[in-house]
Amino acid sequence: MSAFKIVEAKPNPDFNIFYFAELNGSTRIEHSLMESLEKYWNEWLPHLKAYTLKQPDDAKGTDFLLLYLEKEVEDSVEEIWQETPTEGLAHHNLAITLVMSAAQSLIPQLEEGKCAPLPKPGEEVLKAFESLGLTWNQEGTVNRQYAVFTPFPYSGGCEVCYLEDTCPKSQTRK
Repeated sequence: MSAFKIVEAKPNPDFNIFYFAELNGSTRIEHSLMESLEKYWNEWLPHLKAYTLKQPDDAKGTDFLLLYLEKEVEDSVEEIWQETPTEGLAHHNLAITLVMSAAQSLIPQLEEGKCAPLPKPGEEVLKAFESLGLTWNQEGTVNRQYAVFTPFPYSGGCEVCYLEDTCPKSQTRK
């Protein structure tokens, strides 16, 4: 089996205030918070990394989308959290909104409320992660707090998800 080809993806995330408000549990957003969210969105955007992991031409199988925010964003959220927990939570949710908006810009089905299923990575995907400086954890995460790893293009929800048996949103768990 040949290695996956790692190709930089070009997401175009837009700030969706409704998505953010739902995630943040907000019905109103104060003007000062909106200004802060705008400031950090613009600061964090260059720290968004997006790649497609493409099967070699001679292989059959699934391609994947990998998006994540670099550690600088995690550190920034933690710093805000230490100053003001309420603001920290809002900015944590902003980071999630940024990654998910980027994923939605590349996989339109995610905008329709569909989940981004997490596949179990095989050996070649793990090598691709490693080449990008990422480490896979058996819990189904990488060593970046804000990340999405999912089949590309969209190829199903819960039925193709590594977390199918433990996810609270699972539609297939008995």
